[in-house]
Amino acid sequence: MAYDGARFSGWAVQPEQLTVQGVLEESLGEILGRGEPVPVWGSGRTDAGVHALGQVLHFDDPSQLPLVRLGGALAGVLPVDIRPVSLVPAEADFHARHAAVRKTYVYQLYLSRASGGMRSVQRSVPPHLRGTHVAVPASLDVGAMRRAARELVGRHDFTTLSKVMPENRGTVRSVQSVRVLSSRHAVRLVVTGEGFLYGMVRLLSALLVDVGLGGLHPDSIPEMLAAADRSLAPASLPAHALFLWRVDYEPDPRGGARRRGLLS
Repeated sequence: MAYDGARFSGWAVQPEQLTVQGVLEESLGEILGRGEPVPVWGSGRTDAGVHALGQVLHFDDPSQLPLVRLGGALAGVLPVDIRPVSLVPAEADFHARHAAVRKTYVYQLYLSRASGGMRSVQRSVPPHLRGTHVAVPASLDVGAMRRAARELVGRHDFTTLSKVMPENRGTVRSVQSVRVLSSRHAVRLVVTGEGFLYGMVRLLSALLVDVGLGGLHPDSIPEMLAAADRSLAPASLPAHALFLWRVDYEPDPRGGARRRGLLS
């Protein structure tokens, strides 16, 4: 699934809130004639305002409605800000969350050449990018950000770069890659890992931006992570520039779905 998260209170169903999962379950219930929502399980949660181009979910359909009909019906019933990308049959024991082996998120920065303070910088984002980018000064030191990115790769306790977690959830995660991709007008922060803590990707992105603006040296990152102290983290970046880009499985039930170019 792909969705624009702007008007949703995140992926997961919440009482009295409009959520992506809630809309999907209601829509499937209508299409399949159940008279009640059809439970769906996603690869993971996205926060309020976060978008997705590659969210993966599964659900059970005892009626075995042909996928072509189901896909067409979903496209017709769902609101325009939620779209099915592909539908495939999966093995009976497949689980969208438990079977996921890695996830990739992308945070999008617009390089602003506006003069003045940060208010001018933020107002400089072109209208068609305002819902998907956060502006930073074009003087951003991409080289320093790449040095910092290397310090974040590996298996670490990421408490410093997370929101408060439930007591029964560990805070150690493996980050497989952190890439800083630059073009003339934008920088994309591409983070791939086995899974992420609450708010982790946005805080990690804020950390890299802080480095790029000269507020933090890359060499200080190992000490920050070792401290496991949330008070050391920079202010989190806004949700609207974050995308769940891709979820990977081994073997992949999608049969090798086409990979999108990250700078396209």
